[in-house]
Amino acid sequence: MTAVQTRTPKVSILIPVYNREDFIAECIQSALAQTYTDFEIVVADNASTDGTWEICQKLAATDARVRIFRNESNVGPVRNWLRCVSESRGEYGKILFSDDLMFPGFLEHTLPYFADPEVGFVSTAVLVGATPANGTVTYALSNRVEHLSSDRYFELMMGASVPYSPGAAIFRMADMRANLCTSFPTRIPRDFAKNGAGPDIMLFALTALNYRQVVILPGAEVFFRIHKNSFTIANSDNEVTKGYHAALAWFYRVKLGKAYWARYVARIWLLKAKSTRRPSSLRKHCLDHEGTGSAIEISFVILAAIRIAIRESLRLAYKSMRKS
Repeated sequence: MTAVQTRTPKVSILIPVYNREDFIAECIQSALAQTYTDFEIVVADNASTDGTWEICQKLAATDARVRIFRNESNVGPVRNWLRCVSESRGEYGKILFSDDLMFPGFLEHTLPYFADPEVGFVSTAVLVGATPANGTVTYALSNRVEHLSSDRYFELMMGASVPYSPGAAIFRMADMRANLCTSFPTRIPRDFAKNGAGPDIMLFALTALNYRQVVILPGAEVFFRIHKNSFTIANSDNEVTKGYHAALAWFYRVKLGKAYWARYVARIWLLKAKSTRRPSSLRKHCLDHEGTGSAIEISFVILAAIRIAIRESLRLAYKSMRKS
C-alpha cells in the first residue's frame, strides 16, 4: 500500500522498521512535525509480526507524505534500509530508525549547509536515553558549528568521537545510493548485513572521501532511544563492536593507507590491553584487523601505539596541571 503524491519532495525521511509497535507512531509523528515541510516519509516494514504494519497503515491514510511499503519476508536490517533508499524520491535522505525521534528543527537546521557543494553530509549532536526527558547529549564536539576537513573527520571517527549511526545525519541521496553497502571485501569474511554494524559508519566514511569537508552541529537534533531490544543493547558475543572494528580496519587500510591503519589498529589494541590488563598478541591482532602480521607491519603498529601513549600521558599531565 502506498499513498499517492505527485510532487517530488526535497527530502526523503527513511524509516526502516521491524516489530516496533510501541515506538513507530511516535517516530513517524516526529518526522511529520518538521518545521521544514518539503519532505516525504518512506516507511519500509520488514515483515513485522506485531501491530507495526497496522499502525503504519493508519498514519499513511491520514497524511499523503507518509508512503509505506512492506517486504514479503524479513530481509535483514541493512537490506531494509536499502529498500527505503530504493523507494525514495528526494534529493536528500535522512534515516530515522523506528525506535528513535527527530526533533522539529532537524531539517531546517541541517539543509542550508548543502548550499556548499564541498560539504559531504551534515551530522548533529545526539540526545541518548530511555526517554527524551532523561537523555544525555553526546557527540557535541564544541558549542559551535564544526566545519571539519575530511582528514580531521577520519581522525575523530577513529576514536568514536562522532556518531556511527546515520540516524544522526542527512546526506545527498546520490551518496546514500552509492555508499550504503551490505558487505565489504575484508580479509576475514563477515556478514555485515546481519546487524548493520559497519555499513552504517561506512556510509559516513565513504561519503566523506569524496568531499573536502563535513559539518557537525552542536545541538542535539535527534533522540536515540535506549531499550532492551535495540541492536546496540542486544550486542550478543560483542558482534556490534567486532563489526565496527572489521569495517573500519578495512577502510583505513584500503582507502587511506597504512599510516591511518596502523594508528587505528594500535588504538584498539591499547584499549583492549587496558580493559583486560594484559596485551594480546600483536601479530594476531593485526591479522584479525586486515593486516598481514609481518614484522614490518607490527613495528608500524608499535610505533603508533607509542605515539598514542605519549600523547595521552601529555594530555593527562596538562589536565592535572590545569586543575592544580
